[in-house]
Amino acid sequence: MIVCFFSGVGTLVGSVLGHSVRGYGLFLGAMVGGSLGVLVSTWLAIRLNLIERSTYGAVAVSGLAGFVLASIIAVTNLHTPIIPLVSIALVGFGAIAGNIYISRITVAKSQTLAAIIGLGLSAPALFFVAASLLKSNFGVSQPFNLFESMLATPDSLRLFNIISPVVFVGGLLVGVIVNLYPQIEMQLQRDDGRLVATITAEAKPINLAVVILGCLLLATLFGYVAVENLTHF
Repeated sequence: MIVCFFSGVGTLVGSVLGHSVRGYGLFLGAMVGGSLGVLVSTWLAIRLNLIERSTYGAVAVSGLAGFVLASIIAVTNLHTPIIPLVSIALVGFGAIAGNIYISRITVAKSQTLAAIIGLGLSAPALFFVAASLLKSNFGVSQPFNLFESMLATPDSLRLFNIISPVVFVGGLLVGVIVNLYPQIEMQLQRDDGRLVATITAEAKPINLAVVILGCLLLATLFGYVAVENLTHF
């Protein structure tokens, strides 16, 4: 209840402040405000001895995942106030799942660091793909307004076409490679004058999830480019 309340208040305050700045600021303000609400409420839960301090990361990340899912449901059902309000419960359920289940998973620091780097590098492409799908399939254009402002002039369009492949495709490729490294081990040894390579692969759930996400986003981007090129012929 604490996480749901603070994320809801943060979303409301953030959207109001964001709307006063720019048109697309409403969406960004709501996302930032809601995310801060999850982080603050998780810290408050520790102060109230509702959760252990060691579970902060798991609860916060799971709560943020629930908030993202709730946001997607909310923006695709703006025609009725009931569904967006009910979707806030997903934030609380995410925090509960993180406290009960995810916090019990032991993950090495190297795996966690690789996953965080991979998610950070995947974030721009993930936001672009999500904003494009929301606009084309559900008619929700606010998230994509940020990119449209970047494409308003020929110079900005040319700059976007130069930078976007590096940020989107390059970031995803680096994120995938970084998260493949903890899962693959290669040993080289000499055997009767021959150089023998032994490759051992061991799936790490957190890194494997980032690799799958990166590959799906790469496939989506290449499919998007292929469809755009075909429409010009």
